[in-house]
Amino acid sequence: MDLLKINRHWQPNFRYQFPFARKQLKILIDHIHKPQITQLTGLRRTGKTTLYLQTINHLLDQGVNPFKIWYYTFDLEEQDLELLFSQFEVKTGFSIQSDKIYIFLDEIQKLKNFELQIKVFYDLYPNLKFFISGSTSLFIKKRSGESLAGRILPVFLPVLSFSEYLGFIEKENLLEQPAIFESELMNEYEKYWSCQFIETVNMKDQNDRNHYYDTILRKIIFEDIPSIATIEHPEILYRLMKILAGYPGLYLNYENLALDLKISSKTISKYFTLLEDAYLIDVLYNFSKNLLTTEKKMKRVYLSSVSFAKALSDYSNAGFMAENAVLSQSKYRFFWRDAYKNEVDFIAIKGEKAIPVEVKYKTEIKPNELKNLFLFSRKFAADKAICLLKTVKPDVINYKGMDVHLESIYLYDTGAMDA
Repeated sequence: MDLLKINRHWQPNFRYQFPFARKQLKILIDHIHKPQITQLTGLRRTGKTTLYLQTINHLLDQGVNPFKIWYYTFDLEEQDLELLFSQFEVKTGFSIQSDKIYIFLDEIQKLKNFELQIKVFYDLYPNLKFFISGSTSLFIKKRSGESLAGRILPVFLPVLSFSEYLGFIEKENLLEQPAIFESELMNEYEKYWSCQFIETVNMKDQNDRNHYYDTILRKIIFEDIPSIATIEHPEILYRLMKILAGYPGLYLNYENLALDLKISSKTISKYFTLLEDAYLIDVLYNFSKNLLTTEKKMKRVYLSSVSFAKALSDYSNAGFMAENAVLSQSKYRFFWRDAYKNEVDFIAIKGEKAIPVEVKYKTEIKPNELKNLFLFSRKFAADKAICLLKTVKPDVINYKGMDVHLESIYLYDTGAMDA
């Protein structure tokens, strides 16, 4: 095995050439000096390996000896960790018993009983810093959660945000002067709906993108999920994804879906849990002051990426696409709907405060369209309400004594809230 071939940073003055850094790189860098195992998960093809190679670049820039940074991908072959580390020791001249070594293990799910093997080395050699990741994130999350509890620092890598998308196409300046580039921002935002994965950004043909996303979905549904769960009808998982693509924000009714798909409602419930665990869907719960009771109430479900919706369905309602795009970036956990069917798209949680967020994919808003924001704010004593519009000029208007913040859907900083 040629370890030098996959540890190119052992070459003099070598750096991996990835000029664009995603936001999660800072989190990984912050983890470098933390003893726990950093576990990077997320959908396939979101850039997990690239993030680790960029973290290696940072270590090199900080003066860490290149031979104390070990990278291995189990795509090459399944290895026993003890044997693998012995090979690294021979090649580098450093020892896991006495040296501070940074170990990056990719495609970790292909290592038999990886969680048990890593646990032994983690417990016996506190000088080792582990970073693990893999394409089958569902498998990694389940296995590590069972055996590595308390030893894991989880990091989730989402699909591209709109600002990251603009960075990849070298158009960050659109956000710096939005008033000048308003029409171009609008055009790029709708292109972004099909380009939430890095490799699709520069694809010119929508059919190529559709094939790319369909390949990812089929890999997860027909290979990844059945590898860890008993699935009698994986094709039903795929059909559920197709249904959700046509109806973003669908209110879950297991009985109706079970009737349509001719399987039990218990199976439908299980399948939705698996799709959520595999990061393919986001399930939102109806907000309540007692958050512990929300899972027993009404649920809404979206695809985790609006790009999946664009690829799987010809249904192209721009308002629903924008709503799904906002959720893709923010990962809200709640919506709100009362007994009179008044509803708010998303509820952000910041500290102990609930902030209602409504998506209106239009340039102007009528006062009566703010009614539901007002009703929620009055009921739950929210001190801020947000309405996202196709605008580049944020504003605040007063509705029945309540300030509503009209914010740009292009500029909205979803990262500012703990949603």
